[in-house]
Amino acid sequence: MNKLNEIKTGSMRNIFFRWAVFIIFILAVFIAVKIIVVRKAAALKVSIPVVAAPDYTAEVLLNDVEARSKYLSTRVKDISFFVYSVKPKDNLWKIAKKYGYSVHTLIGHNPQLKTYNVDVTQKILVPSAGGSLHPVQNDDTWIKIAKRYDIAAETLQLVNFGIVKLIPGEYIFIPGRKPVVDLMNKEMQEKYELRSLFVSPLGGRLSSVFGKRVHPITGKVSLHGGIDIAVPAGTWVGAAADGKVILASHNVGHYGTAIFLDHKNGYITHYGHLSSIKVRVGQKVKARRLIAKSGASGRVTGPHLHFTIKKGDKALDPLKFLW
Repeated sequence: MNKLNEIKTGSMRNIFFRWAVFIIFILAVFIAVKIIVVRKAAALKVSIPVVAAPDYTAEVLLNDVEARSKYLSTRVKDISFFVYSVKPKDNLWKIAKKYGYSVHTLIGHNPQLKTYNVDVTQKILVPSAGGSLHPVQNDDTWIKIAKRYDIAAETLQLVNFGIVKLIPGEYIFIPGRKPVVDLMNKEMQEKYELRSLFVSPLGGRLSSVFGKRVHPITGKVSLHGGIDIAVPAGTWVGAAADGKVILASHNVGHYGTAIFLDHKNGYITHYGHLSSIKVRVGQKVKARRLIAKSGASGRVTGPHLHFTIKKGDKALDPLKFLW
């Protein structure tokens, strides 16, 4: 009996020993494999070149259109941005019309511009939808920016999904809004503010611009003190800004039938070659209020509206004021 017990005990020891050896072997293999994998991973990591994130400083984003495009493309949802190379005879209005935008969208996406004039040496940023860029200020918050543009803060954050933190000098996309004048550079502020003073008295084709020209009737070189807008006789003419009628007559020299309006800040506008007058001297009118009908009175070769902007006695180029 004792011998049988000894045999059973020995057999159990052998089984336990074999299992222990098997488990130790498996652990050793597992540890060895893990060491090999870790070493290979470390070697692979060392062999992969480290690519530094683009340096989007405020200066780079302002002056480098390509960098601004790349920066926005990874941060703005459902809007694409591309760089347009200006072609001969291009201007901001032509480019905007080509892509179906107002010129405000192009101005709002190109804070580097200091003038409305562009040439073939320049590139401009064009978005796939109308809107503007907001340059982040030191004390900006999403709510503060939203109030400035009269838009929901949630909408801004959703559209600008890739922007985790508002960093001064960087930009966020503002859908469907015009640029804010006080955030433009000084040169563009001055030009933009001028264009907030007046609206075009009517729509039509420019047949003559401001400046020296050969007069179509006299044949002499003289200063054309305004712009001529070719329209059919009888087209309604609106006031270019709030003002007071200081002249409304059918006998105003070469103007023929004309109206003069006095505006704030010393500006006066002239509307010449009219066919009829719908206001009286001393009457106050609002911008866009219909004041007359176009015609071909006075010294003309055909029906059009002659429009002049003066400050004091000096005639100014209306195209610096009108969009």
